[in-house]
Amino acid sequence: MAEAHARRARVRRLLDAARELPSDAALVRRLLETTALSRENIELGLRRCLETHPEPEHVEQLVSSTPEAPAAHVLLSGNVFVASLRAIAIGVASSARVKVRASRRDPALAEALHARSPELFELVPKLEAAPGDHFWSYGSNETQEDVRASLPSGVWLHAHGAGFGAVVLSPTTFTAADAHALATDTALFDQRGCLSPRVVCVLGSVEHARDVAKALAEALTGVEVELPAGPRDALQLSELRRNRDAAAYAFELFEAASGWVSVSDTVVLPPADRNLHVLPCPDAVSALRPFGAHLTNIGSNVGFDRALREAFPGARLAALGAMQRPPLDGPVDLRHGTHGELL
Repeated sequence: MAEAHARRARVRRLLDAARELPSDAALVRRLLETTALSRENIELGLRRCLETHPEPEHVEQLVSSTPEAPAAHVLLSGNVFVASLRAIAIGVASSARVKVRASRRDPALAEALHARSPELFELVPKLEAAPGDHFWSYGSNETQEDVRASLPSGVWLHAHGAGFGAVVLSPTTFTAADAHALATDTALFDQRGCLSPRVVCVLGSVEHARDVAKALAEALTGVEVELPAGPRDALQLSELRRNRDAAAYAFELFEAASGWVSVSDTVVLPPADRNLHVLPCPDAVSALRPFGAHLTNIGSNVGFDRALREAFPGARLAALGAMQRPPLDGPVDLRHGTHGELL
């Protein structure tokens, strides 16, 4: 009982420190240097997606679902800057001895949290786990394989690799507000995270899918005024043009400011950078099943039936507009549970 109380207290202390971050102008300036996001995207991410005021029952669920460890190690990714808070919260829920290696590309939020709560975790240049320790790793699938190969036997590995979000829509109830909400979910963090929607299943005909795609393209264009895309270098712009040209050749395409929305009757995963692919599908489960191992998040304007829940038990389910802000009840990525893999 005393240990559970201490674990909750550490998480709450970290969240107290995080509440100062959305108003920290110096952090915003630093994130402008490290994230390649626009100021508007950074500021909205801090206000909307940083878990500064979670419900008490969600914090309790995070603590109770996190295994205790003699030491916890956290390897952070640089894709979505706010994700550092949840990852470190799980670490401090697990152990009083926590070491964190921040992303070399984007260490800003981890450094800001450490400056406000240095007693909770140590920032280190290298993680060295011992048997019995728990190791949380975030990043690409290649990163997970490298980490798995580098850790000694007896370490518990919690690997969180690449994933993406999908959306299931009813065209008969789809509104302009739904389009704006989904466009915002897409534009946040320039679609880099594992929660970002990429594929949209429309429960209707090709004509329905085309109408939805057009509405989403218009919404993405409008949202880009509110949330400009981050700066791109010449190589990135060239890659964007190649991707757009390939999509325009293969599918019907609707321009959407810096991104695009494509339509076809097959499931296609578009490249991440504010791009969506829309398809008509009478059965969303069948359409999405080939991507089941990669689905972390499913949004919808009509709710979720039993078949969808059973087919994708590792995917979070969210209303449109809430895909990038799940409750702080455990890992964002639920595909592999919370127990970890004993190496």
